[in-house]
Amino acid sequence: MRERFKQWVPKIGINKWWVIGAIATPVFLWMVGWLWLLPDRRLQPDDGRLSHDERATLVRPHRETYISDLGAIAAVAGGVFLLLNVRMAKRNAEIADLSGADFSGADLNGANLISANLSSANLSDANLSGADLSGADLNGAGLSGANLNGANLNGANLINADLNGAALNGAELKYANLSGADLRYANLSGADLRCADLSGANLNCALLSDANLSDANLSGALLFFINSRDVLNLEPLQLEAQPAPFLCNVALPAYAHQPAVNPNRDCDRIPQLLSARYDIPLEEAQGIVDEARQHQWD
Repeated sequence: MRERFKQWVPKIGINKWWVIGAIATPVFLWMVGWLWLLPDRRLQPDDGRLSHDERATLVRPHRETYISDLGAIAAVAGGVFLLLNVRMAKRNAEIADLSGADFSGADLNGANLISANLSSANLSDANLSGADLSGADLNGAGLSGANLNGANLNGANLINADLNGAALNGAELKYANLSGADLRYANLSGADLRCADLSGANLNCALLSDANLSDANLSGALLFFINSRDVLNLEPLQLEAQPAPFLCNVALPAYAHQPAVNPNRDCDRIPQLLSARYDIPLEEAQGIVDEARQHQWD
């Protein structure tokens, strides 16, 4: 059985606002005390006409009003200070550094990982269903077999991520960077890939039913042995852009055939690509391509 979590000990940092508050609070209290002990200032002409009790009566309301104002100011300042620290703490939690952490097999269902640094983290077979990973850094992360159904990955960095066999049904991937990602056998049914960068990605045997590919960058992507008849907004220009995606045994939607696009135009180049990318013998790669080409799409 795979190791569950590695114990991750977060770095303990000193919040500069707490330091400032620790210094400012005693200074503020000292100033209040100093003002309270200031000698009474009264008008000299009236000084001789008033008794001691009368002078105290006149001074006290002024002093109490002044101290009351200082208290109100202190309360407001304290509230603002606490609010700033709560917001800072929340932001720090949202951008947690989890790079290289091992979460293989972990249950992170619905987790809030907005903008988290998960570069090179191991999340294989993890349950991230419904998790918020918008803007997260997953550069080179291991997500093979991960459950990302309905996850929010908008704007996420998934460059060279291993998503082999990952479940991405209904996932939000708008503006996500999937350049060079391994998406073999990934389930992208219903995924929102509008404006996503799939340049150089491997989509071999990926499921793309109802996936929205509007304005997605497919330059240099490996589209090998996939059924894309039910994808949404796959335009012919995306298949002809330079460098063009590599096509072999691809079932294209009817509208993508205008102008004519040969779904087998790169079958002779796929073996070399597979051999170089996965370090397998060229003969083995050729056998994979030959076997895949025997499949006839309904």
